[in-house]
Amino acid sequence: DLSSLADGTTVIFEGTTTWGYSEWKGPLLDIQGKKITVKGAEGSVLNGDGARWWDGKGGNGGKTKPKFFSAHKLTDSTITGITIKNPPVQVVSINGCDGLTITDMTIDASDGDKD
Repeated sequence: DLSSLADGTTVIFEGTTTWGYSEWKGPLLDIQGKKITVKGAEGSVLNGDGARWWDGKGGNGGKTKPKFFSAHKLTDSTITGITIKNPPVQVVSINGCDGLTITDMTIDASDGDKD
């Protein structure tokens, strides 16, 4: 939960970031604040390990799947160089932002639901 960051904070993701399993609405990653910079270091991956939730029903039933990334109430902020792999369901929610710039974001759900 990065929803109470101090103004001007820089968050850098390195390596592979994962989350534990729980059936809930999420989000796995919640970022809010003013003048926030979120970066992915070269080669970094935010891995939602979605296969643990994938049941062929998407967000329309079955397991309760957490949304992945909430970028709400960000002001004059930047998100760059983020790679998201295998989100459980909805990938990015953006709401209530002013002056948010997102660049070089890669979303890879190609492993998909094999069922």
